[in-house]
Amino acid sequence: MVSKPGIFDDASPSRASVPLEDYIQPTLNYGLRVWWAYYWPTSLISVVLIATIGVALRMAWQNLFVSAHFVRWANRILPYAVIYTVSLGMIYYVLAKRFRHFRVALLPRGVSSANQPLPRTFSRTIRVWWAFSWRAVVFSVIFRFAGGIAIGFVVAALSMMGPVMTALVPIVTQVIIDGAVGLFVMYSAILDEEFGDFRVALLPQKDIAPVAAAAPTPSAAP
Repeated sequence: MVSKPGIFDDASPSRASVPLEDYIQPTLNYGLRVWWAYYWPTSLISVVLIATIGVALRMAWQNLFVSAHFVRWANRILPYAVIYTVSLGMIYYVLAKRFRHFRVALLPRGVSSANQPLPRTFSRTIRVWWAFSWRAVVFSVIFRFAGGIAIGFVVAALSMMGPVMTALVPIVTQVIIDGAVGLFVMYSAILDEEFGDFRVALLPQKDIAPVAAAAPTPSAAP
């Protein structure tokens, strides 16, 4: 496994196991861009799906298609089911995401060249998704436990500013915590990490120069 530098350290050329022209050492800047490509679509799609399914469940209950007990249980598990399902799809998307100057790719372990990428399969996506998901849950719990008192004071102080803030502060706090934890996990536990027979790597975008058409040969003079 290639060691990443600290969050604010520069990349070290001696750590790369592939030629420098075929490899990008992950830094916080790259991690932020990869995380954002995953985070905002996941959040947006999840919110839309949860709201849509919630309305559909309510309409089904009003028309006596389902019981109130079923709706209550469905609403409890709905956010988790939707978020983790969408997350799996977005991890699949990010594992082959192309950015302006770099791209994400799956390379074999110990590969000496970046010209041997592995296909993005469902089984490999599941391994990366699981590693990301359980770490995000664990770090989120630890963060909330460690900073619970400070977070509680801030939330209580802001909530005293009115009913609107009382409703918004918990939501904003949740989004900030989940976003910060997701960024930390994406950078520290996904990028350049090994998962069985492969690792998640960052490679430069290579623009293939078009082959110039051969100039027409002037016809011989008669």
